[in-house]
Amino acid sequence: MPTVFDVFLDRPAVLPEIAEKAAALVADYGASDTALLDVLFGRTKAEGRLPFELPRSMEAVDAGHEDVPDDSQDPLFPYGHGLDVRPPTE
Repeated sequence: MPTVFDVFLDRPAVLPEIAEKAAALVADYGASDTALLDVLFGRTKAEGRLPFELPRSMEAVDAGHEDVPDDSQDPLFPYGHGLDVRPPTE
């Protein structure tokens, strides 16, 4: 069964195990359940870009510099990764 994962992101997270099992991975910054479901069921347009990268592993986090954003060698999702999904036209 295809599964959509909605992850609340108030800071970068390490999510490779979730991403590999998901049919879709949604980054949520505080949207209501109604807004999320409207997007998932195609009733409204979804768009957005990551304001930070999502590293591939904790090793990548440890290898990075605390004061340098987005410095992973091979991030799972780079800074600015995102989408523009439009609902189907009638």
